[in-house]
Amino acid sequence: MPLLLISLTGCAASGEKDAVAAAATAVVDAAQRGDGAGACAGLVPRAAASLESGGSRCAEEIVKLGLQGGPVSGVQVWGGNARATVAGQTVFETRWGSGWKVTAAGCRPQGDRPYDCQVEA
Repeated sequence: MPLLLISLTGCAASGEKDAVAAAATAVVDAAQRGDGAGACAGLVPRAAASLESGGSRCAEEIVKLGLQGGPVSGVQVWGGNARATVAGQTVFETRWGSGWKVTAAGCRPQGDRPYDCQVEA
């Protein structure tokens, strides 16, 4: 019986990773092709609001960032939080309802310092 439980857990983990990867690529791919509204729809509200300033809307600003879509080279999930690497940039996510939403995108590691992100909540 424990083997069945382990097998089911492995499947769930793979499904979660696929969902995280899909949410990350949806945001960066939409931004890259100029679909700002689509990209912003995949952000948590606080991250979308962080792009709005001086009368500019999230949909206008996110396409100006130059986020690059591409292949996902890694996904890590920790409970309700996750990280995906898309085209060499890091995307952070949180579980949102029954899916995942992006909390930070266009992130680059800074050694011992926190990531430098173009979009963040």
